[in-house]
Amino acid sequence: MNTINTKDEIYFNFSYFALRLLGKGLYSNAWTAIAELVANGFDANAQHVKIYINASNKEKSVIEIFDDGYGMGYDDLVSKYTLIGRDKRDDKTIDEETKKQLMGRKGIGKLAALYLSKKYYLISKTKKESSAWCLDSLDAKDSDVPRLDRIDAKKINIESGPFWEKNKTGTMIKLTDVDLRNFGVQSLKGLQARLADFFLTDALDGKMEVAFLTHRGEKINFEKVEKEIAFKNMYALFNNTPRNIEKELCQSLFFKSSIKQIANKKRHTIFFDRKKFPETSGEQCFLLSDGRKTKKGVPYKLEGWIGIHATIDKESASSNDSRYLKNKVYNPNKLRLYVRKKLAVENFLDYLHNTQAFSNYIEGEISFDILDNDKLPDIATTNRQGFDEDSDRIQLLIDILKPIVSALIKRRVDIGEEIKQEEKDYKKEQERIANEKAEVERQKAERAERDREKAERDRDKAYEDRKKQEARADAAEADLHSERKRNSFLTENISVEKKDFVEKFHLVKINLDSIKNKIGSLIIRKEKNRLDFDGVWETVKFISLTVARMKAVFSYGMKANFNTEDENIKANLFEFIEDYCANVLKKMHDDLNIAVSIEKSETYECEFSPQDIGAIFENIASNSEKFNARNLFVNMNFSKKDLLIDIIDDGKGVDKTKIKNINSLFDFGKGFTSSGSGVGLYHVKTIVNEKFHGNISINEERTKGFELNIRIPK
Repeated sequence: MNTINTKDEIYFNFSYFALRLLGKGLYSNAWTAIAELVANGFDANAQHVKIYINASNKEKSVIEIFDDGYGMGYDDLVSKYTLIGRDKRDDKTIDEETKKQLMGRKGIGKLAALYLSKKYYLISKTKKESSAWCLDSLDAKDSDVPRLDRIDAKKINIESGPFWEKNKTGTMIKLTDVDLRNFGVQSLKGLQARLADFFLTDALDGKMEVAFLTHRGEKINFEKVEKEIAFKNMYALFNNTPRNIEKELCQSLFFKSSIKQIANKKRHTIFFDRKKFPETSGEQCFLLSDGRKTKKGVPYKLEGWIGIHATIDKESASSNDSRYLKNKVYNPNKLRLYVRKKLAVENFLDYLHNTQAFSNYIEGEISFDILDNDKLPDIATTNRQGFDEDSDRIQLLIDILKPIVSALIKRRVDIGEEIKQEEKDYKKEQERIANEKAEVERQKAERAERDREKAERDRDKAYEDRKKQEARADAAEADLHSERKRNSFLTENISVEKKDFVEKFHLVKINLDSIKNKIGSLIIRKEKNRLDFDGVWETVKFISLTVARMKAVFSYGMKANFNTEDENIKANLFEFIEDYCANVLKKMHDDLNIAVSIEKSETYECEFSPQDIGAIFENIASNSEKFNARNLFVNMNFSKKDLLIDIIDDGKGVDKTKIKNINSLFDFGKGFTSSGSGVGLYHVKTIVNEKFHGNISINEERTKGFELNIRIPK
């Protein structure tokens, strides 16, 4: 319709200022403006609407929205597109069935382009003609009248050109220098989620695709915009659609809890019976513009689904359903209201004024087309992004939704209370177990203290008994010596048993001769003025070791049946050690529980001195007793190259804070304590190094007790 002023008729014109003012009032952000342009494509009977966004320079982004609808010729542009406020549903060229599917009504969606950009291009193709136009208001005055200027389509740099050219008919809106700095989307996934929210994509006859470029030179790739609802994270659901959403939910799921056992417990999901909410459809008389009500009831029906999430913690929700997308620019937890397949209210929960706990766990998509009925007054707000809350139709919708939403929230509150009670019971039970354990430990500590005190008393008594036994033994030995002296002339009459005992002292004679020779060498060196401290110290070490070996001879010579005719014997070393510990060491240290184990049955014979073995184990056992050990373990094994001997006790061990270098304990005169002589471990190391050509070390990693590791090459 082309309007020309006459003498009797003067038509109004809109200035750029008026159009911009309208645009600012209609759209609060770029999202709603883009969605409006997409809706125009679907209203043009498009099967495909593509959105191309090049945000490599966010301040000067390029947006191209094009469809394969029936397009617009020159007459359509004049009579329809440029007429602001034209009601599409009054168009007599459109059949009634198509009118029912139209999203737009007021003819103001085209202002979305001017809201986004001061300069945009319109290219349209019909079956009969094609043309290109430009609206450029960059240098226009506010009072100027907007116009479309025809231009050559070839001069327009269409960035998605190859895709647009595939459409035989359709319309493209190319927007330049669009400021998307507050767009709030950093990824294609986020963009798809936002665009999907603006339409009931499952109900659309056509398909929406988007390409989002964030870097220059990026390849254009259009992807289908689809809903991705995290149904598997929902605990309860109301469904009033033909779609079987129940199958998309988990039969049971996990809830967040600080207690692992409770967090890993599955809870059965709940499906509401729609029959329990009969008010979702019916007929009602509604107010007309003049305040009267309709004579007949107008049918209404709530369609859609509403669910409540088990959790809105992103990590926990994503573990239930990987589709759960939530960040600072996108929140799925809203009750989206659609009218004629297009988003009418982003979150209808605001209209319910529900302040219950877990109300922010609600997500849903509902349709209530009675809100945009051609026979009833327009109740949309001036910005077209909401409705008059006082409208009788909005109040009806609120009354329908309140019991559904309240029932969902109650279910979530109930399971929350159940989990809290389980957590409380669990903590109470753990506290009971801890108290019982503490009581057991207390009783155990008391028993251990009583045992320790008894052990000390027994050790003191055993020490006194041993002293008495030694005194009796010394007296008996003195008597025996006197007897021998008196009867030395009758050696031919000495019994076999006493003669064998005399032979055992052959080794003692050898050691005494060695000590005598060492002392003699010191005297000679003194007479020749060659005596030095190092020489004296080495002699003292030798005499100390020899005395230890002599003590070992007395020990096993009196209590064992070992052959002592020669200093060295050839035998199975492990079996000898096992025999020695059982028949000699245990009798000398009856307060120690001595256990010997040979882990392999391999036989290995070698030449060794029994008194050296006696000196090693006597020194180790004496140290263990000094440090209150109750048990001494001797573990023997073989490797490919070595004989492995590990000796472990459960005494107090070495105080590592007082000894910087633990291996210094092997030095001559370096004792465990200030009261010790510091020669025991020195003797042990000397025998292992010099007699067996082996190595000995202290296990520094042991935190309780004391451990020696001896390694003798085969």
